[in-house]
Amino acid sequence: MECTDRILSCGYTGPVSVEKKEDILRSIVLYSTVRLLPMLQQICSGMKLYGLLSLVQKEKDICRQLFVLGSFSKVDADFLVKSLSPVFSEKGTMRRQRECRVVNFLQEFIQDMEDEGDKAVLINVGKFCQWLTGQAHIPLSHADREGFSITIEFDHDCQVRFGTHSICYPIVNACSCSVTFPVAHLTTQEEFRRVIAQAITYGYDFGRS
Repeated sequence: MECTDRILSCGYTGPVSVEKKEDILRSIVLYSTVRLLPMLQQICSGMKLYGLLSLVQKEKDICRQLFVLGSFSKVDADFLVKSLSPVFSEKGTMRRQRECRVVNFLQEFIQDMEDEGDKAVLINVGKFCQWLTGQAHIPLSHADREGFSITIEFDHDCQVRFGTHSICYPIVNACSCSVTFPVAHLTTQEEFRRVIAQAITYGYDFGRS
């Protein structure tokens, strides 16, 4: 009964009681539809100017996720790990061993983020994915999900190019979904976590110091 005023404001004129629940609901739905319809028509008119209306009508399942809150599929550790595509050096070389070690560090880091999260710097799998690829959710279409991959490359020569320096950060190219790891600065799991956490937390313009 505390909702009587709001029910009557929706245009319902009958008695307010549990027995009239269906009639009350119909009045509320009708009122809401009539009220929102002009707004939706205005949105459609604006979308039509840019050719988006026909796209939405054609790809309803995909575009629904753009308008309905919570429809995006959140990225998880399994999806991210399966998407990793390392570009390794020749088998049997020291470079290959170091590269495999970095990839193992990365996989453990991703799994730890999902299991525990990094509360100190507020990093989670979604934020990590956004830093790495530019988006924090799984690609919308099935074809994009099937073809999604993150190219991992390795830099072994930063000390030759830059001389003595204390740290290099990963170089991310979100447009091509690729990342280059400075192998010389990622020799332990603790060092890997520290460098990645700093890179994600403090910005997207990475260099050396």
